[in-house]
Amino acid sequence: MKITRRSGILSLSLTLLFCYPASSWGQSGEHKPDVSSVGKRGLHATLNAERGWYGDLRLETLTFRLMNDSDHTLDSATASWTLVIDDREVPDRGGQLWAGPKPTGGYGTVGSGGTIQFGKALPIREYFPEARDYRIYWKAAAFRSNVVVGRGGTAP
Repeated sequence: MKITRRSGILSLSLTLLFCYPASSWGQSGEHKPDVSSVGKRGLHATLNAERGWYGDLRLETLTFRLMNDSDHTLDSATASWTLVIDDREVPDRGGQLWAGPKPTGGYGTVGSGGTIQFGKALPIREYFPEARDYRIYWKAAAFRSNVVVGRGGTAP
């Protein structure tokens, strides 16, 4: 089955529309858009956090989305990608946070109107050891995501 760009975008839009309410519990209502990015076209990032990975409640699943609403292909500056937890950059020993399957050509550029998405499952014991809420976001040279809240501590 051949999928055109328009039908792919429509399908993604419908998926986000119907999946968003089910996963919005991980979103923080405290995030305010950066005043400098309001109304600007370019790269925009979103982040979602959810407890568990295929039933394993010892992991926190982070879903990263990067969208380009400009008229040009843009560099996503992958070398500057950083995960921030409680206002501290997470050390990325050996590039493990961004390792794994990638689209053809990698994540380095995002075409006009394009979206890339990927997920990571982080061990709660290592990244969120205390039983409390953690504020998490993703940033790079050209974007910063929304802030999400993940609950740490042992699995229920």
